[in-house]
Amino acid sequence: MKSLLNLFFLYIVITSIIYGKFEFAGKIKSYSVEKNRVEFNLTNAKFNIYILENNIIRFRFTNQKEFDRAPSYAVIYKQEEKTNFSFKEEKENFTISTDELVIQIKKDPCRVSIFDKQMNLINQDEESFGVAFDGDEVRCHKKLFTDEKFIGLGEKSKENLIKNGDQYTMWNTDFPAYTSTKDELYMSIPFFMGVRNFKAYGIYFDNTHKSQFNLGAANNRFYWFGAARGEMDYYFIYGPEMKRVISDYTKLTGRMELPPLWAIGYQQSRWSYYPESKVREIANGFRSRNIPCDVIYLDIHYMDEYRVFTWNKNRFPDPPKMLSDLKEDGFKIITIIDPGVKADPNYHAAKEGLEKNLFVKYPDGIPYQGEVWPSWSYFPDFTKKETRDWWGFKLSSLMKDGVEGFWNDMNEPATWGGGNIPDIVQFYDNGFVSDHKKIRNVYALEMAHATRDGLKKYSDKRHFILSRAGFAGIQRYAANWTGDNAVTEEHLRLALIMPVNIGLSGQPFIGSDVGGFMNGEPSNEMYIRWMQLGSFTPFFRGHSSIDTKAREPWAFNEFTEENARQAIQLRYKLLPFWYNEFFNSSKTGLPIMRAMFLNYQDDQNCYNLDAQYQFMIGENLLVAPVVTSTDKTKKFYLPKGKWYDWMNNKVETGGEYKIIEVPINKIPLFIKEGGMIPMQEVQNYVGEKNIEQLELVIFPSQKSTFSLYEDDGITYEYEKGIYSVTNFTCESAQNKLTFSVSKEKNSYNQNRKYYMLTILNSEQPKEIYSDKIEKKSIETNYDSSKKILKIKVPDKTEFTLTINF
Repeated sequence: MKSLLNLFFLYIVITSIIYGKFEFAGKIKSYSVEKNRVEFNLTNAKFNIYILENNIIRFRFTNQKEFDRAPSYAVIYKQEEKTNFSFKEEKENFTISTDELVIQIKKDPCRVSIFDKQMNLINQDEESFGVAFDGDEVRCHKKLFTDEKFIGLGEKSKENLIKNGDQYTMWNTDFPAYTSTKDELYMSIPFFMGVRNFKAYGIYFDNTHKSQFNLGAANNRFYWFGAARGEMDYYFIYGPEMKRVISDYTKLTGRMELPPLWAIGYQQSRWSYYPESKVREIANGFRSRNIPCDVIYLDIHYMDEYRVFTWNKNRFPDPPKMLSDLKEDGFKIITIIDPGVKADPNYHAAKEGLEKNLFVKYPDGIPYQGEVWPSWSYFPDFTKKETRDWWGFKLSSLMKDGVEGFWNDMNEPATWGGGNIPDIVQFYDNGFVSDHKKIRNVYALEMAHATRDGLKKYSDKRHFILSRAGFAGIQRYAANWTGDNAVTEEHLRLALIMPVNIGLSGQPFIGSDVGGFMNGEPSNEMYIRWMQLGSFTPFFRGHSSIDTKAREPWAFNEFTEENARQAIQLRYKLLPFWYNEFFNSSKTGLPIMRAMFLNYQDDQNCYNLDAQYQFMIGENLLVAPVVTSTDKTKKFYLPKGKWYDWMNNKVETGGEYKIIEVPINKIPLFIKEGGMIPMQEVQNYVGEKNIEQLELVIFPSQKSTFSLYEDDGITYEYEKGIYSVTNFTCESAQNKLTFSVSKEKNSYNQNRKYYMLTILNSEQPKEIYSDKIEKKSIETNYDSSKKILKIKVPDKTEFTLTINF
């Protein structure tokens, strides 16, 4: 008996040590089945399961009396009032079934397990812990499978797309010259994917407080995610395809708006270009050297003592005239906009914000002031619609001057002194009033929201917004870049890894500061390699700090200038390809710059670190850039199938790693068999020329298709159906190739006159004819040394071309 008592007391002691003050979700006491959800009452919590779609389930726990009524900042999905599911009570479990998933909820204690329809386990609460509360803190513990890979979490600088074995924090932070070991960065996206047996699911944790994701760090039993405050509110998305998971995640949080075509071109920035004569000098530098460029940025020195919505009239005496002149030469001007409004009683923005009650405040009602570029400043409360409307109106004055977009910076929000806005500072929070701890991570999101609404309200043209910080859903409003990077070999590699990772997390319009922003000078070789990489990132901008040497392409030697020119020109040749991929992404939410395993989910080699320093653009183009300044070779992986080595004009067989020599003036590009890549002639800026010919580079397979989207690239007319979709089909049989063109939609006139078909790995043709094009109108050229056949034909709405070999 005594030994039993000792064991009992030992159990009590061990239990108290293990559980500490954590309170777990507990036993299910009662439930009710509603039209689109099931509601449970637990001993320690309330728990709702919402069935959004067959593969999207929302799990929501709170230890408060009621669920929070404040709307989500990230999720814009509107759940149907009635959804299809079945509910069954059993002795020890409840079971919810959809056409794709089976969710088992254990009664005592409440634990969730998710299966596919074949009852294969996909995801499971850790049996002993599940959801736990520790005062205000909330966590969810999930069973950790040894063969599971974790992917995502947005802007993380780890040099590996696989996130296993580490812990990550979501807390927007300005950290200049960060390294691969720095965790808290500018943007927080609490969404990740788990992949096991090559099948994927996603979890989006909809909580804006400081949150953490422990993906098996310091233990091999469970992974967990949680937040310092708020609810355990997460969405489970089943694929099993990663592409479907990402697409459905962006169904929840929104997708990128199709940007203006010029925003996909090259953009040049520096902290800072001033006065006006310097801006004109930079513009002339590009045009006189035939280096394409569409955008020049104005950093903080264009303002009057850093007051937003103003111009420094000594440096820029006539902004409308300057912007008009630059526009005539094809340049769009983007101005930086920081959230800090100088606390100057004579400054119109400060006076209006105070009068209209638009700034964040302390609990006693006094407006908060933080020190940033203008010195002590007020901070707009973008969680208030009146503030967002006012901010958009204030931006309209710059738009009237000719500004084409805005660069939202310092919007973590950053303040001097190494600290954050005090936690007690109050925000309107859409009428629910919250403190800085809840709002910090979404401050940039709502600033971008205000900027985007203002641009759409006061202009009928598409504009461009760039944001340093963000949260889940930022893709709805703005592009992002990876913050204040450094001139290091590590950051050259991160300029590939980080945009790919952010793309996997729902933000496709992403890039880095090409050449490195701060802390040194890139060598000629580093600058060339960075420029080559940048030309294949969705956002392509050169940028540098005020205390560095000039960083324009001609600031280096002639060889470097020429290689930078070639990289930028290649970007402009591929603009039809890029614009088509942006369109596809705006419809699907999928990244443009893709990890290899996104396109080849079942290929284990694509998850290896060696295969992560390469990527796909869309489905058909593989880019394997050199991401060191000194290497002259590149190791990369080609998935199974045939690939065309565009650099060396030869066919490679995939399914293995390759090592090739890569001269400093080359970037390895491979076209997948069946791939078609649309191209055009080089322009110095979008709209410089009327593009009369579309080139289609084709690596034929037995049968392949490609759809090309086109519109005016400027207005929102495409939303009214004014656009064109052209379908191309290429079929290859013995000694014959057939190429067909058809119009799926033809509401936009491209004014195109010709197609140039560039057929790779081709034999010399014996006969070429068409059903609708006269033979005399068909021009051909065959390069026997490269085995490339070029065929120029008039652009007919629909036609078929037959090539006999």
